[in-house]
Amino acid sequence: MNEKEVKKQLSAAKKYRNNGDFAQALAILHQINNEYPENVTYRYQLAFTYYESYESMNTDAAKRYVEEAVALDANFKENYELLGDIYRKEEKLEKAKEYYEKAYELDSEYLTVGEKLIQLYLKMSNYEGVLEVCSRMMSYIPVDTSSAKAKALTSIYFGCVLYKGWALVYLNRYEEAIEEIKRIKELDIQTKLPSFFNQYKDDDEALFKMYYKLNNNPKISEYKEILRNEYKLNDENILALEEEARQDIILFRQRPDVMRHLGLS
Repeated sequence: MNEKEVKKQLSAAKKYRNNGDFAQALAILHQINNEYPENVTYRYQLAFTYYESYESMNTDAAKRYVEEAVALDANFKENYELLGDIYRKEEKLEKAKEYYEKAYELDSEYLTVGEKLIQLYLKMSNYEGVLEVCSRMMSYIPVDTSSAKAKALTSIYFGCVLYKGWALVYLNRYEEAIEEIKRIKELDIQTKLPSFFNQYKDDDEALFKMYYKLNNNPKISEYKEILRNEYKLNDENILALEEEARQDIILFRQRPDVMRHLGLS
């Protein structure tokens, strides 16, 4: 099988995989790997297809072939991402963290792994890790809406601002968290993104509660007026927000019913 034939077969395997015919895709990939046993990319594609295809939690085949791929090339970052995905799906979070971090060590601008690390760190309550990865990603992602590709990157930047704000709240670093949460609205205005009804209600409630925690009376008064005028909250609603603040329930996602819904409690 020459290079041109391999390319054609890989295209066919991808088509089968996209159509859910994993048996055909795997048969093609096994044939290619038999002819090119030292090619790390082909072994990774075989492992990835097994990962996508298993119907139960049996990940043995995917794990086996991706570990073979690691043996072929220890610097192929996608192998470590896939191992992280496998262990994440198995709920072995420490192992997932180990492999995502290995991939990130090989490429600190590996966006997909950066995003996966942020989500994993949030789940593991590693908020300093969230701050580190978000700050690093924000240092090289431009805020630009001039093209579809640029908008996609900018949305990742916005996500980093949001997650950074969450992490700072969980760390009780309220003054810094306030600045990050305020930046969300500023960035929306800067990029002229479309807005929707009550878009910033959760943010403004969180800001009110943080100012309440900080005993910043001028800002407490300012945000009471915002909550009354923009969101039609009454005194009873505002007292309920103050009670949440006293219980350190700052973010919408920290409310007990929301945490149960998200599987965080």
